[in-house]
Amino acid sequence: MISFPGSAQKVGLVLSGGGARGLAHLGVIRALEENNIPIDYITGTSMGAIIGGLYAAGYSPDEMETLFKSEDFKLWSKGIIPPRYVYYFKKLDDNPSFIDLDFARNEDKMKLALPTNIIPAGQIDFAFMELFSPANAVSKNNFDKLFIPYRCVATDIYLNSPVVLRKGDLGMSIRASMTVPLFFKPIEIDSVLLFDGGLVNNFPFDVMQQDFKPDIMIGSAIDFKDKKPKIDDLKLQIWNMMVRKTNYLIPDSLGITIKSPVEHFAFLDFENLPDIEKAGYESTMAKMEKIKSRITRRSDMEQLTRRREEYRSKSPAMIFNNIQVSGVDGSLRYYVIQSIRHKSNTFDLEELRREYFKILADDKIKSLIPTTDYNNETGYFDLQLKAEQQKPLAVGVGGYFSLSDVNQGYIGLDYRLFNNLPITIQSNIHIGKFYSSFLVGSRFNFTTKQPFSLDLYFIKNRFNYFSGSTELFFEDKRPHYVVRNDDNIQFDVSFPAKTTSKWEAGIDFLNQSNEYYQTTKYTKDDEPDRTTFTARNLHARFEEKAFNKKQYPTEGKMFKFEALYMFGTEKETPGSTSTNNPRYRNEHQYIQLELSFEKYFKSTKWLTLGIETDSYFSTKKLFNNYTSSLISAKSFSPIVNSSIRYLPNLRANNFVAGGLKAIVPISPSAHIRLEGYYFQPFEELLSDNNNRPYYSDKLFTSNQFIGSGGLVVHTPFGPASLLLNFFSGSDPKFYVQASFGYMLFNRHEN
Repeated sequence: MISFPGSAQKVGLVLSGGGARGLAHLGVIRALEENNIPIDYITGTSMGAIIGGLYAAGYSPDEMETLFKSEDFKLWSKGIIPPRYVYYFKKLDDNPSFIDLDFARNEDKMKLALPTNIIPAGQIDFAFMELFSPANAVSKNNFDKLFIPYRCVATDIYLNSPVVLRKGDLGMSIRASMTVPLFFKPIEIDSVLLFDGGLVNNFPFDVMQQDFKPDIMIGSAIDFKDKKPKIDDLKLQIWNMMVRKTNYLIPDSLGITIKSPVEHFAFLDFENLPDIEKAGYESTMAKMEKIKSRITRRSDMEQLTRRREEYRSKSPAMIFNNIQVSGVDGSLRYYVIQSIRHKSNTFDLEELRREYFKILADDKIKSLIPTTDYNNETGYFDLQLKAEQQKPLAVGVGGYFSLSDVNQGYIGLDYRLFNNLPITIQSNIHIGKFYSSFLVGSRFNFTTKQPFSLDLYFIKNRFNYFSGSTELFFEDKRPHYVVRNDDNIQFDVSFPAKTTSKWEAGIDFLNQSNEYYQTTKYTKDDEPDRTTFTARNLHARFEEKAFNKKQYPTEGKMFKFEALYMFGTEKETPGSTSTNNPRYRNEHQYIQLELSFEKYFKSTKWLTLGIETDSYFSTKKLFNNYTSSLISAKSFSPIVNSSIRYLPNLRANNFVAGGLKAIVPISPSAHIRLEGYYFQPFEELLSDNNNRPYYSDKLFTSNQFIGSGGLVVHTPFGPASLLLNFFSGSDPKFYVQASFGYMLFNRHEN
């Protein structure tokens, strides 16, 4: 064994990659600090680069643990923007798409631009800028001048060779080192495209030797234990193709290797931080006597803490001044700059965060990588944004599939234009026995000091309802009980209110044509009644919406208030089941008000509570017959199963309704969902012997209860659900729903 004078001994710490398993490095560092073992240099790859970089930037083990336990970190690792930062004004309507495919023009042909990453990088790019910009300012982008001198390793994609990062932007260097192919988009540094360093050097003790020449090294290795892949194990096949075989062992003459028993944890199992960190800590403590015998020099914990505080105190406040945008030209570049700096010449981190995510919400921007330079002359940070424009054409494919006959297919097209006036041209089609629809329209975004947008859409909807029997729909040979056809031309102008809300006003031209039977005892030879309502409306609404999911959300809030003035003409043509023989025509004009609210509250780690209410008031008069009056009334549809069934007892011209939800998480992607609702019409709608409608003499005489409970699993492509639903006024009262996908409609009345 080689010995060194205690005062001269320099110690290098080498941290391997390993995904979530690499959190064991945190336990290793904690054990070394508690036992006064000095750390003079750090090299790392992938997860080792993240933990090593944080430590090198002056973060303590406690601070790193708090960071990795935070909700923010969970969102970064999944690429999820917190609902409170989603810019609702720029969002297009939710649709049932599972996947969006981009197309770009190449040699006068539109070619598919395959996605390069599963996880959107906007969140983690911003987080790394926030975490490491202060250290960049103090060290002047020189990794030798960090709190602990530092190196990380990335992979040159073209040459398939290691790249050792020694200077530059610390956050982007670490981002390059941890960019696992397919999960994250590659990073370009100095015109070299970089991926995860673990592909070529997952345990960089050679970099430690070459750059720092320490007297002794301590290596924290997550040993992947190479396995021969089986014929049906695609995951292991891809891993073996990507990752170069590595010897996770520092020669005994050069140092000590610590291997933590974390093989049973998954690559993305960040939820188990306490157990993984504990494994690293205990593995280090098991070798502590050997470590102390090899390393005679000691650090003083109080002195280390004081040095760390002094280093961090040099960090300037993150106030931004100048903005530079690269990657895009002309009006798009100007638009990005003005979107951020539109109030004053300087802005703080929270202002930047809010405006940064607003830009990412824009369908014209694909990515926006932020980096900073500290300007000693101004005392502010200069912000650099590397933007990438979205491909012009996006094709969305999705739908809803269930064990019943309520199945939908969806294809949507978005074509984006960005000249002086940003325009999105949209078209989509829904195809199914229950619901079919066609939409075409445009959104014009005006990037003035007070931004606003104009929407112009033509929408054709068709809903086919059965009477609600328990038979599978394809076994029912009769025509649909109710067929609703809505043709709409909609013109709206919108203004942002706050980040998650907007004001909207406009005019709609609509033609509703409903075919229905006035009895459930009809045959295929019967002719349906037909009622048309040709109308226009003027409307204004305030809407706030910030959910974490398009359907079955577990976090967020929705609030909507709408006022509408409708005027139009009702026409009825009786069918063979009608008791009314002459044709009928009547003019209608009425006002309607709607107030809706939905919010989720995280009560404990294992329980989230939710509330949903809907209040609807109108001066609408009844239509000519009982059935047409019900069809034209407002429906209350708080759960998916209520939106795909014709439920007359959940329709009224005036009502209040509300309910509670309980969500019990099983895993990050699955939860048990329990919901219960109460529906109270102001007046009960009744019919006489001739099917003429009238209201009960007494108020609040009828009410309905709705319940739903079961399992929901959110997959990368959409939700899968197995739910039991209850409707007190239905026959039958219980419906089982086993489905996958989104049941979302184009804009429609009721």
